[in-house]
Amino acid sequence: MELTLNLEYSKLLPKHSKEDFDNLRESIREHGVWTEIVINLQNEILDGHNRYLICKQLGIEDYPISVKEFDSKLEEKKFVIECNLNRRHLNDFQKAELGIPLLEIEKELAKERQGERTDLTSSSNEDNVRTNTVVSKKIGVSKSTFERAKKIIENAPEELKDRLREGKTSISKEYTKLVNEEKKSAKKAEISKNQVNLPDTIQLHNNYFQKLIIPAKSIGLIITDPPYDYASMHLYGDVANQANVVLRDGGSLFCYCNNHLIPKIIADMESHGLTYQWTMTILHSGPHATNHSPPVLVGNKPMLWFTKGKYTGDYLRDTIQSKYQGQDLHEWQQSTVEAEYFIEHTSQENEIVYDPMMGAGTFGIAALKLKRQFIGCEVNQEHYQNARSNIAINQ
Repeated sequence: MELTLNLEYSKLLPKHSKEDFDNLRESIREHGVWTEIVINLQNEILDGHNRYLICKQLGIEDYPISVKEFDSKLEEKKFVIECNLNRRHLNDFQKAELGIPLLEIEKELAKERQGERTDLTSSSNEDNVRTNTVVSKKIGVSKSTFERAKKIIENAPEELKDRLREGKTSISKEYTKLVNEEKKSAKKAEISKNQVNLPDTIQLHNNYFQKLIIPAKSIGLIITDPPYDYASMHLYGDVANQANVVLRDGGSLFCYCNNHLIPKIIADMESHGLTYQWTMTILHSGPHATNHSPPVLVGNKPMLWFTKGKYTGDYLRDTIQSKYQGQDLHEWQQSTVEAEYFIEHTSQENEIVYDPMMGAGTFGIAALKLKRQFIGCEVNQEHYQNARSNIAINQ
């Protein structure tokens, strides 16, 4: 009897590895075909595709056959899928791939059953939840695993799916990556919608930052290095007050500070509406600073992290090794290493980074390097000119 392959059914089958296929061929060569090849009334193979192909290769014409008849094509297709689930050693992702067409079949069958009854009032959402539960049980994975795999199957490139089929990565790991990428894309879309674009990628102001007019919710990140003396304490509150207006929701503010002022600064900035997140530690790589009271050789500098509202971005390292770059242009000049790290992980390309006390313009250099826009403000005329030159050289 000449059998035929149904291409739709063949596409449903997870591919045998070369080793498994060769082992099956050797078994059939030595012992023949033990398990029946199942066909429908049209002589199309429903189960036993590989056995049939091997028999054709080996010239074997005597193999067991059984014929099955179904009430509908949906039931027939369902049988093809369930045969593969029962007989193959599949990982969870491969099971989920079989579960996708099975899910559509179950939905269609459910519609047919519901069409025959008039006492059903469940919502389509309830039906979907019920169908997902039924299918996940049939394929032998948890409902959450099936739903995660389904999302990957619908959105991931074929190369990634191949890695999952081969067991080289996990559903959980790739699902987390996919969700994080979707969150980043959604954030970029929101930023693009609300972004106030500057005429150029950079604006520098020789003025008091308190006098600067910046549109509300236009800034993605504020990073700054205020003076650390008691007389300048009010600057932290002024920055927080401005940040509460100009930062987008979820935006971050990072500011250097002196160790013994940390409690006062946190309290002051929170009183102006920001949320304290963490104290980062920036490790020095150049000469140690000297603190006289108490007598300490300072090997690190704290950087306080605040947000406007809830933060939903990347995980951040709280300890960063800085790189000493000298203080040729400004007595408090900072490294660009930590600035680049925080800019990269808490803002998006083309977002505006703002430094209200920019000194030598170090943070502006880092922002432009990472394709962000930059607003810098500096009240000291000499420092402002140095910042302009420094940023111009590094553009």
